[in-house]
Amino acid sequence: MSHRNRDEPQFFDVWALEWERNSGPKFFRDLDVRVMSDNPDTGDGTYMVKAPAGWSHTEAADEATLEMFVVEGDVTANGRAIGAGGYVAAPLDCGEVELSSNAGFQAYVFWNSSWVKGYYYDNKPYIAKVWEIDWILTEMPGLRHGIMHKSLRWPDPAEGLFHGGPGGMLRFIHMAPGFGEPRQEVHYDCWEEMVWLAGDLLMPERGMHAPGSFLANPAGLKHGPLLTSKGSLLMLHCDGPMGAEFSQLINEQGEEVGTQIVTDFHDGQSWLETTGHTDWEHRPEHRLFPNSTPAFAIRND
Repeated sequence: MSHRNRDEPQFFDVWALEWERNSGPKFFRDLDVRVMSDNPDTGDGTYMVKAPAGWSHTEAADEATLEMFVVEGDVTANGRAIGAGGYVAAPLDCGEVELSSNAGFQAYVFWNSSWVKGYYYDNKPYIAKVWEIDWILTEMPGLRHGIMHKSLRWPDPAEGLFHGGPGGMLRFIHMAPGFGEPRQEVHYDCWEEMVWLAGDLLMPERGMHAPGSFLANPAGLKHGPLLTSKGSLLMLHCDGPMGAEFSQLINEQGEEVGTQIVTDFHDGQSWLETTGHTDWEHRPEHRLFPNSTPAFAIRND
């Protein structure tokens, strides 16, 4: 099976990847798999999976924590049926979870063997319909207004300089239409990954994000600005409490260009067209910041 190392920046279209068969943990044995990120040393990974009609599996929860968001089809977990937008978590050592599907399903799966035992989900299986979970206004010092979230992995501290529990967080994130953050941000204390579910988001040096886009930022990687025309809905996953520091986007001539990128994007983005996953060099804003390799920041503590 192919690997996508979590130590490296990533930006690609998940839906364009080939399906593979996973020879790893028992949960994946009868599933088609697209590898989004993984760590061969720990066995942790994030995947898109596809199950056939009539699939069933007893998850012993003795290898890792399974967290699964259903994007299509149906899943029954311990007798509760969920459809698209459903969510199942089986934390490590929670006991057996009976899983099945009548019509088959596709889902994003977060497989975490490096788990903080006893902190999340009351160490019990958790089954939910995400559309029933309340939105929370996301507030962090320095963060611009216009972002909300739903906590999937809980408890999920969401106040102050750092968000998320000791083993990180898994959230639905909604950026309001017209959101524009002209600065870059950096997270020194965690690795993060995001998969887009709906809408659009432009990030210099990466490109235009659309449904199916995947972005990964190792700790210390500068990324941004963050811009959306019609709004953006994504899943955010990180492996530790997330703090953020912000800085201006400066080109090689020493000029601040984030503000101009925000203006050009919002003034030039058509409301009559939908956008697809596009690499940065193919965007008209590329001329303002032609760098193509995101830089790591030096921490000054």
